[in-house]
Amino acid sequence: MKKVALKTIAKELGVSIATVSRALSGKPGVSDRLREQIVNTAKRLGYQPNIAATALRIGKSTTIGVLIPELSGSFFAEIVSSMEKVLSDAGYRVILCSTEDNPSKEAEHLQTLINLNVEGILSAPVGMKSNKQLYRRIIEDLKLPVVFFDRIVEGIEADNVVTDSKEGMRLLMDYLISKGHHKIGIIHPLKETSTGAERLKTFLEYKDKIKIRREWIKDGGSFEVGGYESFIEIMKLKEKPTALIIGNNLMTLGALKAIKRLKIKIPDDISIVSFDDASWNEIFDPPITCVSQDPYQIGLISASILLDKLKAKRKTTREKMRVVLKVKFIERRSVKKI
Repeated sequence: MKKVALKTIAKELGVSIATVSRALSGKPGVSDRLREQIVNTAKRLGYQPNIAATALRIGKSTTIGVLIPELSGSFFAEIVSSMEKVLSDAGYRVILCSTEDNPSKEAEHLQTLINLNVEGILSAPVGMKSNKQLYRRIIEDLKLPVVFFDRIVEGIEADNVVTDSKEGMRLLMDYLISKGHHKIGIIHPLKETSTGAERLKTFLEYKDKIKIRREWIKDGGSFEVGGYESFIEIMKLKEKPTALIIGNNLMTLGALKAIKRLKIKIPDDISIVSFDDASWNEIFDPPITCVSQDPYQIGLISASILLDKLKAKRKTTREKMRVVLKVKFIERRSVKKI
């Protein structure tokens, strides 16, 4: 599609480019009637402002950078949807960046957001230690407000909103043990992330209550393919666990595809539970027991904290906020009592 310039709008209405620019940027000096004509014409012609150029010119961009690991899953999609609504209502645009849990890609995105002069950053960081110095420079040197969500970077003083992974894992472990399971495996999220590390750590705290074997513990890398491959590897073992915890919804989807391929019967052949819920947990036969997070609230609270920081214009100092959201246990029919 051909890009529409300010001069095209100006020529059609018979006004100056400066008048069009003032009208579209909300500056005074243009009558309400003419401003309405200019705005309507811009919309009809498909005019899109050059955000980067505007940011360089006025020193602010009214844009917020959002970094997430992936775009395919419902969890982060719902978080971003919630954030976008809050920020849009406050007059901000969202620039969405997918890191694919790649530290180099995360660093590139962060530098791009800096160059675009974004007003703030909402980030689900790639790892607890990845790009620590870059985040520190953004926060301390550039004075750019950053809020972490779902994950954190160790040693970085930033507001953050996370789910109580420890509570969630304990609910799942205690439930499986109550059903008689003492041979339990786990496909955990990427262990370099704070969520993956905490869920694995909590699982290992049960080493005196259950039988744990190293080959029953798999790093699924947080994505669907990791859940698929890890589940197949576990089911190939001579001695298998009687129950398996899958550490997020995308890996659960991968495991469910592997179950279908291998013609595994749940829970007769193996019991499974999921950390996080999704539509496929409900429609799978049998439905999957899980602990459910609230991505809408994660996005809402994270964006609201960032807006509060922006309104304060970075002049006030306060303790960093750490919001830990509770999980909800949902019992379905994927666990057998033994």
